[in-house]
Amino acid sequence: MIELKNIDVQFKTKSKEIYAVQDVSIQINKGDIFGIVGYSGAGKSTLVRTINLLQRPTNGSVRVSGKQLLDLSPEKLRQERKKIGMIFQHFNLMNARTVSGNVHYALRSSPLSDKQKNEKVAELLELVGLADKHDVYPSQLSGGQKQRVGIARSLANDPEVLLCDEATSALDPKTTLSILELLKDLNEKLNLTIVIITHEMEVIKEVCNKVAVMEEGSVVEQGDVVSIFTDPQNPLTQEFINTATHIDQALEKLAKHPSLLNLNREDTIARLSFVGESTNEPLISSLYSKFAVSTNILYGNIEILHDTPIGNLIVVLNGTTSQQQQAIHFLESQSVTVQQLEHIHIDEKAKVVPLNRKQVI
Repeated sequence: MIELKNIDVQFKTKSKEIYAVQDVSIQINKGDIFGIVGYSGAGKSTLVRTINLLQRPTNGSVRVSGKQLLDLSPEKLRQERKKIGMIFQHFNLMNARTVSGNVHYALRSSPLSDKQKNEKVAELLELVGLADKHDVYPSQLSGGQKQRVGIARSLANDPEVLLCDEATSALDPKTTLSILELLKDLNEKLNLTIVIITHEMEVIKEVCNKVAVMEEGSVVEQGDVVSIFTDPQNPLTQEFINTATHIDQALEKLAKHPSLLNLNREDTIARLSFVGESTNEPLISSLYSKFAVSTNILYGNIEILHDTPIGNLIVVLNGTTSQQQQAIHFLESQSVTVQQLEHIHIDEKAKVVPLNRKQVI
């Protein structure tokens, strides 16, 4: 569906050359909700704008639905761009036009009759839940409603692809979830391929089936969401996931309140990660009955990603060193990932960090 191959985007200034995107290759299949996540300046927006050639790459290949867009004439490129809708962080609505007028404007070059255009606008507003806002102006709408208008407008020419550039960044958490649910619904109803740019792994977790992680213009990791969440290979990916699963916040709170840890000399702090069927097993209670190791659960959560349960616990294991080692081996034999942690102080600040880390950030 979409194939970006060896994409470079280079900007030249008087004093230096800047690579916004460096040698990025991404494959997006039809029907995917593909997320591209990274901090500000990572190059994700620049990369996604190469899909419709709003940003022409310095090097590389851009194929959409089998067509090499870089080889098309200006007229043919305009036709192909109609198949690629786009929504933005700040909505980009025309305040002097009504809701229907904003959507209608996207049909200005359509061969449809005026009657057909009006019917199309009505159908789109119904689809995004704004059938009663036909004659309302943008200034009278909430942020979520404005984004729904933006989505309706982007669908006016029946695109096959929808690009979402930080489309929920200006919205509150509840409204963000409602917009993500709408995008998921449109993906299923219209077989729409969606590409979402975001700096929040929470967005990826809620709606995407695949993800690429960007840093300093490069993709440092990509794959299906379940694999990335359960076995991240890159430190930046791990950082994003810890934030999305609230592990970072939990460790920070535990570090600030050492009484919650209540550690004896031989106790072990550990993070236990479960995937799939192992989340249903009574493994914690088995540790005491099998190995006489008691377990104090300090934090726990379960995420459901594409019908796959993923669980995380932060625990304190109490028992002899030998008993704890046996318990840890048992957990690992049951497909539980065990990451041992330690409570340390750096520059007068308490932290709970992975044991045997290469460095502390």
